[in-house]
Amino acid sequence: MWSLKLEAGNSIRQKKFWLITALMVLIYIMAFYEIQGNLESASNPQEVLAVSLVEYVVAGAFLFIGLYALIAGATALNSDLENGTIRLALSKPIRRAPYLLGKFLGQSVSIIVAILIATLLSFVITKYYGVSLTGKLISDLVLANGLILLAMLQLLALGILISSVIRSQNTALGVALVLFLVTSLVMPQVVDGWAEKKADKEFGIQKRGDFLKLTPEEASAYQQRLEELQEEYHLKYLFYAPQVMMIEAFEDIEKISFNNDGTYTIEYLGVSHSIAKNPAPVLIILGLTPVYLALGLVRFLRMDLR
Repeated sequence: MWSLKLEAGNSIRQKKFWLITALMVLIYIMAFYEIQGNLESASNPQEVLAVSLVEYVVAGAFLFIGLYALIAGATALNSDLENGTIRLALSKPIRRAPYLLGKFLGQSVSIIVAILIATLLSFVITKYYGVSLTGKLISDLVLANGLILLAMLQLLALGILISSVIRSQNTALGVALVLFLVTSLVMPQVVDGWAEKKADKEFGIQKRGDFLKLTPEEASAYQQRLEELQEEYHLKYLFYAPQVMMIEAFEDIEKISFNNDGTYTIEYLGVSHSIAKNPAPVLIILGLTPVYLALGLVRFLRMDLR
């Protein structure tokens, strides 16, 4: 409890937390101005707004809160080691395991606060656009942000693992930033490229121009197969990337139907519906957090604190 209270207070008071939160709020406001035109022209604005809310919450919250969570974890133990806080704390009747757990829970408080701000902002924006806050919409927004919170806690646990391995705070910070960029931007592009190559091979496509020669039925079958391969490859090769797992979990929140006049209709199916259809990504997000914490604890128990 001593470690939890100390870390919770410090994490909320940090300038980087409020800077990250302010940037996230700014991005939210700017992003929702962009969808205003879609709402005015939509026949079902509530469903369009619900889909847009989830999409922007996933993108905006993960980019800012996710980066903050990873950095906060990566500098949690080594910063205390550099300034002597660990040695002071462990001179008291406090064991290492409760100390590390207190660090994790204390940092979690700041992430929860940021998620709550994002959720409340979503409600405010919904009312601003004149869309009624139905029970389903509220529950889906809370559920979506709850899943994002679990993903952020996974990144925090990964950061703590990094902090237990790398003693230098600056080095750990650099490793965390590189790891975030690689898992968020580089590897998804690489893995999607693998899926596309396999789909091309199955349909005999050797160059991009060959795709134009496919019949509408073949093109539809190709797209369906590509999506299946991407989902398979994401679970196999990107299970460690929580942002990818979140996208997979939210894959079926909507159903798009194309009309004969060239327009399309978006049917909002709901976050709970999508999660029920895609349980594997959610279980992976839940499962990796205790794994990272356990590995971090094993390393911390063996760490030389001199």
